[in-house]
Amino acid sequence: MNMLEKTRSKLDILGWPLIGLLFTNSKWMMALRLFVLGLLVSAIYFGLVYPTEEVNPYTGALFWSLFWPFFLILTMATLGTVFCGICPHSFVGKYLNRVGPKKPLPVWLKNRWIGFALLLLAYWVPIYIFPDVLKPPWVSALFFLVLTLVAWTMFYLYRNMAYCSSVCPIGSVTSAFSKVGFVQLKTDQDHCQSCRSFDCTKACEWNLRPYFFEKKNSMGDCTLCMDCSQACNAVELKVTKPSVQLWKPSSAKEPMNVWVYVWLLAVISITMRFHHSLGHSSIKESLPWVRAGRWMESVLPIPMLDWVGVMALSMAVISTFAIVWASFAISAKLLNMPFKDYFQSVGQFMAPLMLIGALSHIGSFFFLHYASDLMNAWYWLVGSMATAKPLATFRDGWVHLFGLFSYVAVIWASVVLYKRLGLMKVSGVQRSLIWLLSGAIIWFYLFLVVFRATIPHGH
Repeated sequence: MNMLEKTRSKLDILGWPLIGLLFTNSKWMMALRLFVLGLLVSAIYFGLVYPTEEVNPYTGALFWSLFWPFFLILTMATLGTVFCGICPHSFVGKYLNRVGPKKPLPVWLKNRWIGFALLLLAYWVPIYIFPDVLKPPWVSALFFLVLTLVAWTMFYLYRNMAYCSSVCPIGSVTSAFSKVGFVQLKTDQDHCQSCRSFDCTKACEWNLRPYFFEKKNSMGDCTLCMDCSQACNAVELKVTKPSVQLWKPSSAKEPMNVWVYVWLLAVISITMRFHHSLGHSSIKESLPWVRAGRWMESVLPIPMLDWVGVMALSMAVISTFAIVWASFAISAKLLNMPFKDYFQSVGQFMAPLMLIGALSHIGSFFFLHYASDLMNAWYWLVGSMATAKPLATFRDGWVHLFGLFSYVAVIWASVVLYKRLGLMKVSGVQRSLIWLLSGAIIWFYLFLVVFRATIPHGH
């Protein structure tokens, strides 16, 4: 390791007593990665051996009550891509990459849309259209088994951990939403200017150059595996202002990110507001997607298919894209800018709207479902007959306090939008007017949140 004589800043996490030791100590990181790998393998194994929910509460709890809400959503909103650093796919893949033939990734696979399309079509779309399809443990286990085998095969065949940056369904999301968090990998620039050993780059299996991250205001495909910090202590993992990468200029070209924000805002945030939130209210039967779904059920009934979910998803996607396109097109016209340039620059504000807003669901569901699901999984694993009950119910008013995250998301997105407009030299009254216009999707999201709060729950 390249050891410099330096005192770490108080904002540098790598200098903190416990978490700093974890990130910079290869043995501790190895232990953590082995633990997460064990969770994945055990969940797949038990899902295939004990295929039904009645005899196996373990598989579903690990995948849908631990991995997805906490290992991914919660970490992205705080520490960025930190889960990628302990991901069992890349952990094993790193060793497969070293012994494989190291072929260049075929041109047709160098497309992030492949992984993102898999995420939408294999997970989010089925949740609404076939809501029960992923619930059986054997289906969840098979889903992750196939994904794992594909990932490890690609790690073995192609060099520079190409699967992570080009094909991984989760990687296509984390690289975009990691900008929302409040940590950023940097390096001691005073040292880097005279460095000729480039130990941080040599240690990076992804062939990245950490000493450029700060200049670019972008960590690119960094997975925060922290191998670079174990090679040179000039590497710093600093606490920053939340979403600082979103409201500062960036020299990195990331044209796909804004489209990721729009799609997930439509498929997750707006669709859930339509289908799950308003769908559990007293006005449920009068909602247009419910009426259309009921009609389709009578005309074309298909086993296991939820027509109400299909209509809610369709209307949410159409509404979101229409609002975003119209508001951005008019704003770009008023500023005499190409739509593409305006969309790419200003659209960054949608990242916190989706991600921070999702914390309202995760926070309440921890007490309503996730905690008891995980405890029951543990009881089952150790052979205990004990049963954990949910820590709260919808009747507990304090649970609904997590809904405040939706309002935080609105404020957060509004601030980022205002700052992005400032980067484009839009000022004065014009800046305020364009802010109101371009933020149409924010105001639509806020309308759905407030509207739902005024309606009683259904029965």
